[in-house]
This record gives sequence, structure tokens and C-alpha cells, in this order.
Amino acid sequence: MKDLLLGLLIGGIVGLWFGVNLGKDQPLMTNPFADKNSMKEFNEKFEKLQQDVSEKSKELYN
Repeated sequence: MKDLLLGLLIGGIVGLWFGVNLGKDQPLMTNPFADKNSMKEFNEKFEKLQQDVSEKSKELYN
């Protein structure tokens, strides 16, 4: 009986986690409660860094 209740509890938590991510069109293993703005800022900074590295490598190549 304990095993059944524990299995239902763990299955419910994991199912809720995956269900929220599927509903938001996110990858299954991401944090469903993460702030979207922080990821946007991170992506913008990463793209800027990528462009800077690309420009510097072109300068070094020339």
C-alpha cells in the first residue's frame, strides 16, 4: 500500500512537471517556473558575445 501511494505521488509530480512544459511548448526537462525574461537576456548577451568573437576572429584572419 505504501509503495502504491508513493508511486502515485511521484508519478503525479513528474506528470505535472512534464504537462506544464508541454502546455508551454518547452522542452520536457526545463524548469516550468523559470522566468522567461531572464532567458531572453541570457540569449541576447550570448548572441552579442558570439558576434564579438566572430568580428575579432575576422580581424585576426585578415
